[in-house]
Amino acid sequence: MKYGLYDKPPVGTTILSALQWMIVAVSSSVAVPLMIGDVYGLGPDEIGNLMQQTMFFIGLASLLQVWIGHRYPMLEGPAGLWWGIFIILAQIGTSVGLEPREIGQSFQIGLGMAGVLFLIFGLMGWIGKLQRWFTPLVSGTYMILLAVSLCSNILAGMLGIGFQHSKEVIPQVAIVSIAIVALVIVVMRTKRFSSFAVLFGMVAGWVLYAVMGWTEPVRPVEQVIAWPSLFFWGPPLWDWGVILTSMLTGFVLLTNLVTSMVVMGKATDTVPTEEQYNRGGVFTGVSHLLSGLGGVVGMIPLSLAAAVIQTTRMASRLPFMLAMVGIMIIGLLPYVSNFLAALPTPVAYAAMFISYTQLLGFGLKDYANVKLDDRTITVGGSSLLVGIGVMFVPSTAWQHLPPLVSFLFGNGLLLGVIVCLVLEHVVFRVSGDDHNKKDGHAA
Repeated sequence: MKYGLYDKPPVGTTILSALQWMIVAVSSSVAVPLMIGDVYGLGPDEIGNLMQQTMFFIGLASLLQVWIGHRYPMLEGPAGLWWGIFIILAQIGTSVGLEPREIGQSFQIGLGMAGVLFLIFGLMGWIGKLQRWFTPLVSGTYMILLAVSLCSNILAGMLGIGFQHSKEVIPQVAIVSIAIVALVIVVMRTKRFSSFAVLFGMVAGWVLYAVMGWTEPVRPVEQVIAWPSLFFWGPPLWDWGVILTSMLTGFVLLTNLVTSMVVMGKATDTVPTEEQYNRGGVFTGVSHLLSGLGGVVGMIPLSLAAAVIQTTRMASRLPFMLAMVGIMIIGLLPYVSNFLAALPTPVAYAAMFISYTQLLGFGLKDYANVKLDDRTITVGGSSLLVGIGVMFVPSTAWQHLPPLVSFLFGNGLLLGVIVCLVLEHVVFRVSGDDHNKKDGHAA
């Protein structure tokens, strides 16, 4: 690690690192408002407003966490589970005669209720105790399934599928993506610039796309500054189905908070304390309340931040804090927000490909720390096979089941982790002493 959590890099290094964090934050979140806007039938101006809202609240929530929350340089970003639920319930709502915007209005309350759940768990000190359930086998399963669940989207994006509405592979885009990945690897192997490999890849790729004429023009704006507004979707509406689904999602995402902090601890060579887990829970609750107030997709700590730190060897909090202030400013400036939103998605996927491989690496390292006896193989193998297998089941196969059931059994990541928790702590439960002997870790 070049710079630890509390190190202060030179001014130039700090600025470049802050810029890299800003680009990572934008590139990892920019697709979500676009996708939500498309499904919910929003116009270009409304999508632009949702983009700004998202950027502002990402910056604010992340700054609060690194400043007084868990104090790790870990991005708060739109949770994949949340935007997946946004899309699924919009489709279900349409089939029963509800307007998608009404679903959005109900989600604003649902996110607030999930935020209250996080606050209660954090203030009561339960999150620190919850982390004991996440043995190396459980956290390893989570990281492997997360990497597997992301890989199809990453590779599809790198191949140009979905770029400019293409439904097929674009050979030229695929070749450029390979070149960007190669550039990132070369820069990583250069000691002086290894911390900025992702930034070099994104900038070089963006410039090349511009030269090739593949970039979209920046949408003009009328206002220089646009302040975030409350309740983007309109006055909150109460819907029991949306509320219960939101509460269940919030409970499940408690596991994401714990595993993300475990992985971040490994990336920064630190061990999160019970107090850090609880503070992280409290401020994850705050970020959900902010999401509900702003009408944006619920935010959680992203494990991707640990992968970026592992790749760049830069864990300093200072550049991250500056970057989050910058993201908040972007959320106030429509033109800057629109300009960054013009980053071609294949470039973002390609530049961050190596960072995504680190997620798989964290999971494999956890498995390597566990003795692979019959019990471990049964627990880990069953969890991975169930999780990965469900990922191959068509989403249409679940559409006639109740929303809560389709949500639970249609998500391979979620189901695989639940299976692992049940097998590890209920079906094949062993005492704490046996866990120490088998895994070399306290359960």
